[in-house]
Amino acid sequence: MGKRFLLVTEEWAGSGHRMAAQALAEELRARPGSESTRVVGGLETASPALRELSRFFYLGMLRYAPPLWQRLYEQEKIWSTTLRKPLGWWLSLKLTHELLIEEQPDVVIATHAYCLSALALAKQKMDKPFHLVSVPTDYHINHFWIHPQIDSYIVAHEQLAAVLTNEYQVSADKVHVHGIPVRPAFHEAGERDKPGWRTKLGLSLDRFTVLVSGGEGGYGGIQEMLYELIKIQTPLQIIVITGKNAKLQMQLEAWLRLETSQHHVVFIKGYEPQMWQWIGAADVYISKPGGISCAEALALKTPLILYRPLPGQERRNSAFFMQNEAAVIVERPEEIHEVINRLRNREQWERVIEKMESLRRPEAAYKTAEYLLGL
Repeated sequence: MGKRFLLVTEEWAGSGHRMAAQALAEELRARPGSESTRVVGGLETASPALRELSRFFYLGMLRYAPPLWQRLYEQEKIWSTTLRKPLGWWLSLKLTHELLIEEQPDVVIATHAYCLSALALAKQKMDKPFHLVSVPTDYHINHFWIHPQIDSYIVAHEQLAAVLTNEYQVSADKVHVHGIPVRPAFHEAGERDKPGWRTKLGLSLDRFTVLVSGGEGGYGGIQEMLYELIKIQTPLQIIVITGKNAKLQMQLEAWLRLETSQHHVVFIKGYEPQMWQWIGAADVYISKPGGISCAEALALKTPLILYRPLPGQERRNSAFFMQNEAAVIVERPEEIHEVINRLRNREQWERVIEKMESLRRPEAAYKTAEYLLGL
């Protein structure tokens, strides 16, 4: 009889956590040894009302009070204690009765930290205890991801493993450096070169190609970044993907119809389920620095330009990439001119790719699935 896997995630704070869970689920289902593999939203299951409240608070803070959100994020130890009790105790009861008793999982994997403490408390009370796995989906570790009841940690890089063992005193045998899980298609797409992707997508092979995206929600200053790219003198091929932000898509399409430009603005479209094609075709990728977006760019060897990182984990991700010289941060739109001109130099571009190589883990979902099936 195979193992029963339960992946607990959240999507109200961004789609990356859900995509990491889906990537692992896809790999687990593709191999023998999995009797059941299910992806669920933790708060959606335990308390839909609390989920909506958390989403409202999170988006409101990012929109109206980013500095305050940064200060709150830096108080992570206090907030993680709050999640453990009494909130964690209450959520553990809800998850046990609404989910765990019915599923009877052998392994529970958390790709978001909100319900992690609740799962750890529930594990102690279950008649059939499960193996609890923490999968941080950023290039940074904080207190939310740590608990004595966690059996395994899957992290993005050796630097994060060192943080767990040195700063949090997690036993080294619990820590595994497999990378942030990205969907298998990204791993496979890395085998095709950029001219190959451009040919497949009907793009110009000769023009320097810039992809601009703000994740599934179309965040990250796409509009102002496009305005600055259009001002660059040397012709570019620009791909803009607005995600599910239909209003932004219509605004940009209307603006471009009135704009005379030497650039080839290839595509403005909504949600793109096959994002690997466009990242693979691009010479550079202007994006918000979510952990999954960064991992996807690494998988496809596409240099990242990180624009105005949001407070919290995005700033920590940016700091990690800057420390490893594997991305460029742009704080003001007009800075993009110099950055694009620099990366058009083949030697400069290849230097960034070389730095990215040490961070790449395109096979993360595959290796993590193998590890989980072998428990």
